[in-house]
Amino acid sequence: MREIEKAFESATLVIFGKPLSGVDNYGAWLKEKVKNAKVIKKKSKLSGQDVHVVSIDFFRLMGNNVVTLNETVEMAKRSLSEQEVEELTVENAPKLLQKICTTSPEIIFGENFDTEGAACFGMTQHCYKTAFCFWSKKVAYSFWNRECDSVFGCSNLVLSSHCLKCHSSTKLQRCFEVNDSFSCSGCHFCHNCENLQECMFCFNAKDLRYAIGNVEVGRKAYMRVKELLCSQMHKELLKEKRLRHDIFSLGGANFSSDYKS
Repeated sequence: MREIEKAFESATLVIFGKPLSGVDNYGAWLKEKVKNAKVIKKKSKLSGQDVHVVSIDFFRLMGNNVVTLNETVEMAKRSLSEQEVEELTVENAPKLLQKICTTSPEIIFGENFDTEGAACFGMTQHCYKTAFCFWSKKVAYSFWNRECDSVFGCSNLVLSSHCLKCHSSTKLQRCFEVNDSFSCSGCHFCHNCENLQECMFCFNAKDLRYAIGNVEVGRKAYMRVKELLCSQMHKELLKEKRLRHDIFSLGGANFSSDYKS
């Protein structure tokens, strides 16, 4: 957890200007929009060992017919007898197939180091409470990230680093609450954007720098507003361990009264 905590402090420092500590304290908030990041522990049908199961229907509906990845070798040796095959019908299939109707939801490949409470991963380092994480390091409370570094509460993120609560995006750097975007850096609360640098509250925008609400305001004005916003958010996070709004709720009637500059 030491590396995860250091990465969380580093990511929050570059995003809010001040660090947050104790990633588990913010776990509920980080996974709010990452429902599939939940990893469930079930007992192996064969040995009783813990099996990590991703909370998606494909795996969840396996029920308790799960084994560890290593135990699949033993399960592969099992088969129905010739008599059982001859007697097999749709009606008795659940009973006769019970001894072989077992699989493992654990997908693990390559070399992995210090990955804990995770399921379905490969070539990872220091990943925590994460599902479907590949070629990444220092990732927590996230789902389906690839080639990422220091991302938290993110889903479907590729080639990104130092991001919090970002989704379905590629090549993000130092971003917070950015969704469906490409090649953006230093952005807060942006949706469906491309090639933005230091922008906030931008939607369906492209090739902007120091912009607020799709309007370029210049570095001085932008940094003044950003400092005020980040200070307010940091204070709320310290106190409540969560924020009231995210990129998906910006259309709410109370947003303008919640964060005043």
